[in-house]
Amino acid sequence: MNRKPYDAEKESKITGTMICLPNPNAKDGKMPKPATPISYRDNILSMLKGEPPQWLAYYASEVQMFNPRFIPDNIARAMVSDAEPMEGIQKGGKDLFGVDWEYEALVNGSMVKPGNPKCPDINQWEKYITFPDLEKLDWKRSSEINSPYLSDDRMNEWTVFSGLFERLISFCDFEGAAMALMDEDQQDAVHRLFDKLADFYDDYFGLIKKHFKVDIIQFHDDWGSQRAPFFSIATCREMLVPYLKRIAESAHKRGMYFHLHCCGKNEMLVPAMIEAGVDIWIPQPMNDSQYLIKNFNDKIVLGVNPPKIEEDIDDARARELCEEFVKSTFAVPYPRVFCFASSVTRTPSTMKLLKHLYPVSREYYSKL
Repeated sequence: MNRKPYDAEKESKITGTMICLPNPNAKDGKMPKPATPISYRDNILSMLKGEPPQWLAYYASEVQMFNPRFIPDNIARAMVSDAEPMEGIQKGGKDLFGVDWEYEALVNGSMVKPGNPKCPDINQWEKYITFPDLEKLDWKRSSEINSPYLSDDRMNEWTVFSGLFERLISFCDFEGAAMALMDEDQQDAVHRLFDKLADFYDDYFGLIKKHFKVDIIQFHDDWGSQRAPFFSIATCREMLVPYLKRIAESAHKRGMYFHLHCCGKNEMLVPAMIEAGVDIWIPQPMNDSQYLIKNFNDKIVLGVNPPKIEEDIDDARARELCEEFVKSTFAVPYPRVFCFASSVTRTPSTMKLLKHLYPVSREYYSKL
């Protein structure tokens, strides 16, 4: 893509509004539309296609999360984001496979209560697990309500709960799932289950693309703790990569990108992600972002955490922090990275970050 000269005065203006799903950034379904030289969507697309972007994209604002409530997993995991009012919505409950999730308000998330796994014997999982009929869900009604919000201004991302390992955990509890990946007497059963799940997700992605304008599938599958992965890269390659590759291809063949949401210190597993065809990984802060950018930037789009800018920091210092941050992403000629922060709300500190992040990165990137 041709580099667009940076016009600071023009690009500091707001030209209108973007329609979007109600969320902490846009409770009324609208967000300011800045005078960027190209749309948020086109800037991200250029990066995903291997071209240098025009500025450093801020994921929380420039990618629209879409998790409609007609998918039971979204309610069970307390992660609904759609056009209908959020007040009074249930959190927790049964997912697509009938697994019961308990919502914990303190952490605003859900987990399966351990000690009574749905599948006590993975070698006989066919006896305990029934795959849902996705066609019976009300795709038509949700499409009618939500499709008007899925515009071309931003990339629209659908989160899939849960991925291969997380789904295995939900069936067997964590200890049972971890053991099943490594125990030779259980691995064949896991292969059968993952093979069936890969077909299930292929059908799922087909229905998503049929009914909605979705650009990115975020596949939720945590692989590590704060200190290390839950399993070795050899186990990952043997047990997960063949099926994850099929699932990523299910997204790609429908024109969607594949974002692996994968919490934990998983630096050593990045080669396996790349082998599986993952397009995006946004690692948590305990991972070494400079190491990842230097070694894998040309093979996978990564997320980097922005500097912490307190509300009371003056503008000069805020800009200086953003300049240091943007320069740190230039470990390679064409930095294919998202700026990512855990908070999506437009707090005063977040707004101060965005006030300086765009012009600083726009100035640097225009000179690539």
